[in-house]
Amino acid sequence: MKKTKTILLGSLLAIATISTAAFAGDEGFYAGGNIGVGKPNINTPNGEDKSSSAVGGIVLGYKFNKYLGVEGEYTGIGKVTDKVSGTAKGDAASIAAIGFLPLNDEFNLYGKLGIAATKTKVSSSLAPMNDDTRTAVTYGLGGEYNLNKNIGIRLGWDHYSAAVKDVNNSKDNFGANVVSVGAVYNF
Repeated sequence: MKKTKTILLGSLLAIATISTAAFAGDEGFYAGGNIGVGKPNINTPNGEDKSSSAVGGIVLGYKFNKYLGVEGEYTGIGKVTDKVSGTAKGDAASIAAIGFLPLNDEFNLYGKLGIAATKTKVSSSLAPMNDDTRTAVTYGLGGEYNLNKNIGIRLGWDHYSAAVKDVNNSKDNFGANVVSVGAVYNF
């Protein structure tokens, strides 16, 4: 897994270096926030009562040009509530290459591919499940409408991989999908 992280991070750095030279026209830094709904796919011991929740996140990125950038994000990925009132809640920190497809001056489509570290916290009443972390590939798609040269509104979908530990201390991997709306400010 460590080799995979090194290869992914090296690839992001190579893409950034090559794209800067190939597409001169530095766009700069941007920051933003988002709110949405996270839906983790966790099988709880007593069956799910509720399997999605409101999430929020922050984004910090850098556009090398109008087509390519790199973006870091910290976000919730959702919460599952068990029928016996226990919960499992996840968060993710990610870094991803982001590609933009400008359709006109105001609207872009985008795709993201990167790596995310997730942490799942389990309430004690959800035994035999326990807290765990996982590092895996993350990806997403979305659209961005630019109100002006500084402010953009986004609608996006992101997929994360996370885990909990079972009674044998083995990882029980699961996926989580997050749909969010947010705003970014271009400096």
